[in-house]
Amino acid sequence: MDTSYLAQQVTTIIGQLHGLFDEIGVPNHERDSREAELFSALSETLNNQLKIVNAEKCEKTEEAERLIKTIRQLEASLDGRSARDSYHPEDEDLQITYPLTRCIQNLKEKHKAVGRQHRERFEQVKKLAQALESYASHLEPSFLQIKLPPTSPNAKIPPTFDVSPSYVASLDKEFSRIYEEYTRRLGWVQTTADEIIKLWAELGTPQAQTDSDILEFAREAPEQLGLHQDDLDRLRSRKERLIDEKAQRERRLKDLRNNIEALWDRLGVEEADRKAFLAGSRGCGLRAINDYEDELARLNELKRQNLHLFVEDARDKLQQLWDSLYFSEEEMLDFTPAFSDVYSDALLSAHEAEIDRLEALKEQRAPVLALLDKHRSLLNDRDELNASAQDASRLMGRGQKGERRDPGKLLREEKMRKRIAKELPKVEAELRNVLETYEDEYGRPFLVQDGNNSNTDRRFQPGKDDSTIRGHNSTIRGNMGPPRAPPPKMKDLFTPPPETNNYDHENFSDRSSIVRSIAPEDPYDDRSFMSFVRPESGRGQYPPMAPPPARSDSRQTSTTSSTAHTAQSGSENWETYSDVSEPEPDASEAYYAKLRANHMQRYTPELNNTYRKSRPAGGIRGVGATETMIEHEDGRILSVEGSEAGWTDDNETY
Repeated sequence: MDTSYLAQQVTTIIGQLHGLFDEIGVPNHERDSREAELFSALSETLNNQLKIVNAEKCEKTEEAERLIKTIRQLEASLDGRSARDSYHPEDEDLQITYPLTRCIQNLKEKHKAVGRQHRERFEQVKKLAQALESYASHLEPSFLQIKLPPTSPNAKIPPTFDVSPSYVASLDKEFSRIYEEYTRRLGWVQTTADEIIKLWAELGTPQAQTDSDILEFAREAPEQLGLHQDDLDRLRSRKERLIDEKAQRERRLKDLRNNIEALWDRLGVEEADRKAFLAGSRGCGLRAINDYEDELARLNELKRQNLHLFVEDARDKLQQLWDSLYFSEEEMLDFTPAFSDVYSDALLSAHEAEIDRLEALKEQRAPVLALLDKHRSLLNDRDELNASAQDASRLMGRGQKGERRDPGKLLREEKMRKRIAKELPKVEAELRNVLETYEDEYGRPFLVQDGNNSNTDRRFQPGKDDSTIRGHNSTIRGNMGPPRAPPPKMKDLFTPPPETNNYDHENFSDRSSIVRSIAPEDPYDDRSFMSFVRPESGRGQYPPMAPPPARSDSRQTSTTSSTAHTAQSGSENWETYSDVSEPEPDASEAYYAKLRANHMQRYTPELNNTYRKSRPAGGIRGVGATETMIEHEDGRILSVEGSEAGWTDDNETY
C-alpha cells in the first residue's frame, strides 16, 4: 500500500461523510467540527505510529552504540589501550550504518568474536590470579602490589578490566615475587622451627615448656605456624632467647672446664679418667653443668688438701725463672709471698701471677738473654781451652790411668779455638748493640745477677775498657737505700748450702782465695763505685770496638796472683772457700739429686771441682755472700767478702 491509495481512501471517505451529513441534515458548523475531529484522529494515529517507529529507531541506534562501545572496551582490554585511545572515526566496522538492523547484526557478530577472545584471556588471568591469591593469603595484605580480577565462580568480569599481555606479564612477575617470598619464609620457618627443637634438646628443656605447635608442624606443615612478619618475629625472638641461653651455658661450661682441666693438670688426673668424665657430661644441659660443678668442687677440695705442694712447685718454677733472668737477690726479695709459710689460695695465686709476669718478661728479654747465653758459652769454651792448655800431660801421647788415648783432641781444641776467635768478637759486638738498644728503649740498663751469686748486677757500658767493670748501688728500679734484710722465714727455712757459681771457672785460671783488709764501703752512698780488673777470660765483659791500650809491665802478674778472687760463701758463718778447699760431705745429696730429677731441672756439672750443693725442693734460694773487688792505682786487686763487706745488694754495670 502506497500513499496515493491512502489519499484516495481519505478523499472517498470524506465525500461519503459529506453525503451522509447532507442526508442527515447536519448543520455546517457541526459538520466542520466533525471533520476536524476526524482529521485530528487521523493525524494523531499517524503521529503515534511515527513515534513508535522513531522510538524503535532510537533503540536500535542505542543498541548499536552499546555494541560499539563494548567492542571497543573489549579490544582495549585485550590490547592494553584505553577506550578513548581505541576510538577511530574512520573505522567503518564500528560505526552506525543504516539500516540499523543490519548494522546491529554485524556489531553483534563482532562483539561475539571479541568477547570470546576476551573470555579466553580472562580464564588465563583468572587461574594465575587464583594461584597468586592462594600464596598471597599467607602473607601480609599489604605485600600484594597488583590489582587482581574477581576470581569467584559467579563473578562477571567487566569489559574494562585489563587482560592485556602486559597485565598478564606483570601478574606473572608478581606471582613469581610472591612465590619466592612465600618459599623463603616457608623455608626460614621450617629451619627456625627445627633449630628451636634442637636447642630444646640441647638445653634439656622439659616437654611442658616447649610449644606443641612447633613440634607438630615444624616438618610437615610449617606454613601453619604463620608466615606473617609478626609470626616470623615471634619465632626469631624465641630462637634468640634459646641461643643466648645456650651461649651463657657454654660460657659457664667453658669456664668450668678450664678450671677443671687446670686442676686435672695440677693433680695429675689420668687421661682415661678425663675422657670418661667428658664423655659422660656432654651437651649444655643443666645436668652437664651440675656434673661440671660437682667435679670442680671435688677437685678444689683435693687442691685444698694439697695446696702446700702446689705452692712449693710454683716456688720451684719461680726460682728457675729468677735464675734464667739473672735476677739479683734484691729483686728476689721484692716478691715477699715467696717467703711465706701460710699456704692459701691467695698465696698460690700470687705465685702464679708472678710466674706469668716473669715469663712475659723473659719473652721480652729473649733476644738479649739468648745473646748473653751464647756469649757466656763461648767464654766457657775459651776457659776450658785455657785450662786444658795448662795440662802438660795431654802432649805426652799417653792418657791417664783408665782412660783411652784421644789422638784427635789437639785438633778439636785447635778448631774450637779458631771458632771462638771468629765468633766471640761478632757476638760481643752484636750483644753490645742489643744492650744499647735495650737501654735506649726502656731507659734503663740491662742488669744481670753476678754469676757467683753475689749481690752485684752487671751491665755493659760502651766506651769503657774491657778489663774494668764498675759497680753501683742501684737496681733496675733505680737508686735505692740500703737493701733490706731477708725475712726471718727465708733465713730459717730457705737458707741453702753454699753454692758455687757456674761461671766461676771463667774468671780466673787459678782459684786461690786472697782476702785483704780494706775499709768497708758505705752502702748508703749511691755515688760510690767499685772497680776491679778481670782477665781476658772474665765473663760478662764485652770489649769495645777499638782495641784497649797495652798494659805496662807493672800490671803483668802471674797466673796465680793476677786472678785472685774471693770464693762464694753461703753459710751463716760467712766462711770463705777457695777452689783448693775440699767439699764437705753431704748426706742428703742423693735425695736432692732424685728430687731434681722429679722436677726435671737441669743442673750444670761441677766445674774445676768447685763446691756446690742443691737447693731444697720448693724452697727459695737464700741470700748469698757478698764479694767486692777494688782496683787500686798500683794495679793491686783487693777482695773483701763475708761480714766485712756487709749484706748489701750492690749492682754493677754489665
